[in-house]
Amino acid sequence: MALSEVQKADCRRYLGYSDRDRGLYNALEGALTALSPESEVRVGTLLTRLNSLEDTLFGAVDRQKVVKAEDVILAGAAEVRTLWAMGNRMVSNLASILGVASRAPYFSSTNASSTSGFAHRG
Repeated sequence: MALSEVQKADCRRYLGYSDRDRGLYNALEGALTALSPESEVRVGTLLTRLNSLEDTLFGAVDRQKVVKAEDVILAGAAEVRTLWAMGNRMVSNLASILGVASRAPYFSSTNASSTSGFAHRG
C-alpha cells in the first residue's frame, strides 16, 4: 500500500519542502513513491506521532503563563523546548528513512515565520 497524498504532503511539510514545487525535489518525490511496505508503515507511524506531538505542542503553548512580569518569563517553556526536540528527532528519523535531508527544523522558534507556526517570545 503506497503512501496517501495527505501522508506525502505531511512528509513535505515536516521536512521543509514546498508542496507546490514538487518537481524541484526529485530525490524526495522518488523516495515517497519507492518505499518498501515496511518503510511505509514506519513513515505512517512517524507521521501519526508527529501530528499528535504537534497537537500536544499547541496545548503546551496554550498552558504557558507569565510567572515574572519584569522580564516576561513563561512557565512551561521547558515543556515546549522538550516537545520541539522530540519533534525534530522524529523529523530527522523521517528524513533518514526517505534518504533526504530536512531543509529546515520544523519544530523551532527560529523557524516561526515559515512552517512551525509558533512565534518566538522573548
